[in-house]
Amino acid sequence: MKVLVTGAAGRVGANLTKQLVSSGWEVRAMVTPGSTHAAKLASVAEAEVVEADLRDQRSVSKACRGVTHVVHLAARMVVGDLPIDDFYDVNTLGTLRLLEGVLHESPDFERFVLASTDSTYRPGRPPATPLTEDLPQEPADYYGTSKLLGEIILRNRAEQFQIPFSTVRFGTVLSPDEAATLYRLGYRRGWLRFQQERGRKNTLWPLFEGQPKLVELFDEQVGDAPEDTAVSLVGPDGPWTLSMVDVRDAAQGARLALTEPGAVGRAFNIAAAEPTSSVDGAAAVSEVFGVPALTVRLPLTWNLEISIEAARKYLGYEPAYDYRACVGAAKAQPTGADDFIPAAEGNTGVFANLSGGHAQ
Repeated sequence: MKVLVTGAAGRVGANLTKQLVSSGWEVRAMVTPGSTHAAKLASVAEAEVVEADLRDQRSVSKACRGVTHVVHLAARMVVGDLPIDDFYDVNTLGTLRLLEGVLHESPDFERFVLASTDSTYRPGRPPATPLTEDLPQEPADYYGTSKLLGEIILRNRAEQFQIPFSTVRFGTVLSPDEAATLYRLGYRRGWLRFQQERGRKNTLWPLFEGQPKLVELFDEQVGDAPEDTAVSLVGPDGPWTLSMVDVRDAAQGARLALTEPGAVGRAFNIAAAEPTSSVDGAAAVSEVFGVPALTVRLPLTWNLEISIEAARKYLGYEPAYDYRACVGAAKAQPTGADDFIPAAEGNTGVFANLSGGHAQ
């Protein structure tokens, strides 16, 4: 069996590549031409690294030649300064080009796994708590829409050409080496400022609509507290909550979707066993790193929680890491541990909001 992993230099991609190689798979790791992050794969020497541009059918088809499986992780997460059509070209038509490559270059093909996102459920105004796979997908932003279109293309092509497939919708992906930053004062202030400055170009714009003074409220309450202070956000209905997923568990979910018979034709939410409340997240940072903690009260509550019951039932998925475990790993092994490949830079996943990053 030979699997093509796109976005292999990303956080989930690098860790999935490592897991697959350790399980005896032959892996072709696809990276963007000239990627500075491809060096992360040096620790997985058994993988064949190839360069291909998702906007170029010829290079994509070449990367698909002779593979039996595909896990498609590569995507742009933030538009930034990209032209909108270029953003959709990568995220949506890139999926179509991979399917075309498989159809023409992979005669023994067995399964296509697409990485999607909880952003397809409109995370800025979640229709339910928790979110389940059978809810309507009505994204209100560029990223969620581009990924939903990819899901639709996959379902249609799979039906038309009998391609076994599965979709995994990740919660907020977090690498252990990033964990200690998430509930710090400096990050929270920058995150709120980014949301407000981007306006409707931001994935979470429905959440922040009509709330122009959140940064001012935040600053009034934190005062001159140090930037590394642990901060929890609490609204009228209680603490903010978020379903996150450690890169190691995200890779596990994708790997199971690649192999389990019950995965075919289904979509699965992939996250930690329980959502993390901002109170618990800030407490973990405070206790592990010995920094002060404070609570900021805002006039809105945000609960982005996703159910993983389908993944448990059909995949046998059991996440091994919660946020506190991520923080503990960050303290013990700040540059990475034997069981995960750290992020090259904080510009993907939850940190893409501050730097316009890409890849899962």
